[in-house]
Amino acid sequence: MAQILWANLIDMYQPPGIDRSELEKIVTRSYLPILKIFEQSPKLSFSLNLPGSTIELLIKTGFGQIIKKLGALADRGQVDFTMTPSYQPPIPLHEDEDIVRQIEAHNRTCDRYFGIYYKPQGLYSPYLAYGINSGKIGARFSMRWILVDQFVVASKDNTALFMDKGAGGIILMPADREITWQLNGSFRARKVPRSASDMVKNITSRASNNIRYLITVSEAGNFGHRIPGRQNLLRALYQDGRIRAVSVSQLRRYVKRKEFEKPAEGSSETLNNDAKRKKPFYLWENDKNPIQQTLWKLYKMAVAEIKNAGSKGDPQYIRAREMMDMASAAINWSHISCRPWWNSSYALKAADDLAIAVFVILSSTPKAKEAAIQLRQKIYDQISQYERSGEMKKAQQAYLKSNNIIFDRFFKDRI
Repeated sequence: MAQILWANLIDMYQPPGIDRSELEKIVTRSYLPILKIFEQSPKLSFSLNLPGSTIELLIKTGFGQIIKKLGALADRGQVDFTMTPSYQPPIPLHEDEDIVRQIEAHNRTCDRYFGIYYKPQGLYSPYLAYGINSGKIGARFSMRWILVDQFVVASKDNTALFMDKGAGGIILMPADREITWQLNGSFRARKVPRSASDMVKNITSRASNNIRYLITVSEAGNFGHRIPGRQNLLRALYQDGRIRAVSVSQLRRYVKRKEFEKPAEGSSETLNNDAKRKKPFYLWENDKNPIQQTLWKLYKMAVAEIKNAGSKGDPQYIRAREMMDMASAAINWSHISCRPWWNSSYALKAADDLAIAVFVILSSTPKAKEAAIQLRQKIYDQISQYERSGEMKKAQQAYLKSNNIIFDRFFKDRI
């Protein structure tokens, strides 16, 4: 039986508004132990998603040692950097020019801190969201691959890689949803392996006499911070001889067969019911979620006002645009989705930023400024009502029940 190739991408994104004490715990319990795995194993390389906004956050909050350690690992050729929008918006839900601007901002930040070692070959789309524009944007920046959820690729043949012929032949790298859940200790996993040996069995069970591969995504904070001790599982997997750990870019070179594919739109959060009703990005675009709808209304209004300000040479344009970009983060909508997440602080901060962005623009009319303030207040009121009435908890319960997830199991993972 051939050795299975395992490509694991480590995602170190953190939202700009995260509390510093929380960030310190993540850095100490997760980031430093994970990096130590590679510091002690110079032959190992790994793929990394670290958006420009998180790099700046780590520097600003006094955790620059993470960037220095990554720079040293990159110097040894161990880091396979990804290209990604700086504030992690869901790419398919935004205008190309806004995504391109954020990617360029990310590139400038990485060039500043990693210099010649920043040579990305692949595009990381937050939540692995793939739409018509995703592959084309990747091709525009000469990326060779883009990570997608397995839902996007119809073929389940993992002896080949897949090319989107509608996007210049960019290679689609499908991440295994169930194994990713198991690796992260997710409440969604059918079963959570109790040991590295169990995890390896689950991975190698997919191998055959052909060269096969498996792609996963590790959310760094799960390994040591949210789940104490889980960094040891990651270490054991990287050191297990039954699987061959490679970066995603290395995997592209090892798997020779390439097949054309017509990808579906979707993300790591797309459910079968979402696809059937042709709403692949329902996590962020739930027409039955009034808070999301109001936040989108405020966001689109701010976009229009800011673009108008740019065309008029408004001196506040750059400041307002930066606030708009911060507010575009996917987490601002996903964490008021009740599918099953709920943390209203992200949406409230986004509403503040968008309203202020419109308010500071000199070229915005008083009517537009008043409308932005009213929409911000409406979001505050909707969130308050949702929490007080219990609608939030009911929506979470309905979602978990429909997906056969025990309610207490989800909340146990939130501790």
